[in-house]
Amino acid sequence: MNNDNGDQSRAYGVTFGPLKRALREHQYPVSTGELIEQYGGFELETAAGERRVESALEECETTTFAEPWEVRDAILDGLDDDAVVGYHGESGAEEPAERDDRDASEISRAGDWSRRSE
Repeated sequence: MNNDNGDQSRAYGVTFGPLKRALREHQYPVSTGELIEQYGGFELETAAGERRVESALEECETTTFAEPWEVRDAILDGLDDDAVVGYHGESGAEEPAERDDRDASEISRAGDWSRRSE
């Protein structure tokens, strides 16, 4: 019943399309360099037009990711504020004590970003 098409592959105004499925099925942990090498050419539809995954991850401070939602968040962080709808400013600034529960609330807003295989 759950699929990665339509609204399920859209998060905060960014359409990930087939990249979402690829990230969920990818073997983790994964480095930023490996992500750029494999998925850097993917085009994301954003509120401000198309953006490449490579440009979103180039300035990423994280070097290794353990979960697909961490990659999603890094991509969203790397996009300009005008490209993302409702994401910037939410990343723990309001309620830092609830940051660990963030991925559960984001699943309801942005679809399931958990790993498909382990």
